Amino acid sequence: MRGEVNSAFLLCGGQSERLGFPKELLRVQGAPLAVAMVNRLRDVFSDVCVVTNDPAYLRRSLAVPIQGDEYPGLGPLAGIHAGLKRTRGKAAFFLACDMPLVTSRLIRRLLEAAAKSSAPALVARTPRRAQPLCGVYSTDLAPALAKRLETGRDLGLRRFLKENGADYLDFTGEEAACFRDVDSPEDLPILQEAFGRVEPLPVRRVQIRRAGRPELQEDLLAVERTLQLYLNYLFLTALPCLPNALRELAVGHLLSLGLIESYEDVKGLSVDYELCRATAETGMDVGATIAVARLLRQPVAPAPREVAGIESAADFRLSARRLLELADGLRQMAPVFQRTGATHQAAITDGERVISFHEDVSRHSALDKVVGECLIRHADLSRTALLLTGRACATTIARALRAGIPVVVSRGAPTQLAVDMAEERGQVLAGFARQGRLNIYTRFARAAALEML
Repeated sequence: MRGEVNSAFLLCGGQSERLGFPKELLRVQGAPLAVAMVNRLRDVFSDVCVVTNDPAYLRRSLAVPIQGDEYPGLGPLAGIHAGLKRTRGKAAFFLACDMPLVTSRLIRRLLEAAAKSSAPALVARTPRRAQPLCGVYSTDLAPALAKRLETGRDLGLRRFLKENGADYLDFTGEEAACFRDVDSPEDLPILQEAFGRVEPLPVRRVQIRRAGRPELQEDLLAVERTLQLYLNYLFLTALPCLPNALRELAVGHLLSLGLIESYEDVKGLSVDYELCRATAETGMDVGATIAVARLLRQPVAPAPREVAGIESAADFRLSARRLLELADGLRQMAPVFQRTGATHQAAITDGERVISFHEDVSRHSALDKVVGECLIRHADLSRTALLLTGRACATTIARALRAGIPVVVSRGAPTQLAVDMAEERGQVLAGFARQGRLNIYTRFARAAALEML
């Protein structure tokens, strides 16, 4: 394997039965774990790719190629085969997403050892066992891998390496601990030490009994919590939500209430994920904060504040076909929905790609999260469309207008008040965006200009 190794593959898509969801869906530092792992590989390699047998939920988050398995469902052997088939050079580096503690320094040591080895593969080895999902593989192994996969028998990677004369680089002590798998809820504190804030996928296993069947079975439920939102240290409101992306939810909700206009208006924001509490500081004086807090606690919700209209952008173009493709893919991007069926989804797109996506037990919380994420990242929302899975009601339109989003596309139905509000303020509103259908309810002339017809 002498020569430089420029390509690296992150192997994702394991069953993760003890966690209940794929490990790459753990959110670290506000993004899926796979994103942090890809960024680490980019520090070492010029060409980075993700290999997975279920790519839909990662496409939005990763700005790298995603390779599917040629032999799906056959484990890591199939993932390495798929990577080697894509590799342009003589060899490639492979790392499993459940080894997030492997550092760039350890990767470089493996590359240095591989450059001196004549074996077709060189992988890490700890005192406990070989670690075949962290190593360098020659493209010469691709035919042997394909032959093994075609039979569908004896798919153990360690045995395959032994039979094909692999070499090993030994790691001991603290270095060996870096190859520990993250495969259970008890391992999450390890991730917190390495990455800081860690948010597991908010699902829990429960026992159920199906009607007519005596035996107990398992099911997954979405975890619902209530975010306690404080403004300038006074309680403001409580929001039903999945207990993740709470920073984004807090910022988006402050905008939806008209209490901020941009992220710069937030002078401080602390989030306690254990208590599900967020405290935001703004320049609002104490008297005004008290007045807003009292208003929000009235038995009847206050009427929304006036929101500004949308200015038409003559050179902003959207394709109806692309919007329908993105709307149809919302549920495939939602891991909690895929496992529980209990969430709404919201996304913001520039017309080609999804720039923010969130799901939540509340459609309003999902919307606030995508808007809040865009505000935190200083994204320009004046040339975007909002995609929703729930119905488009007046509060939805008010939120989109406050964020300056000119187009709202829902897979569900709009309400009469939502249509009136969007029409009056210059917003294009479309509903029933599914199965090739798209009903446009407002601003027909502008919709035509946006190439939505």
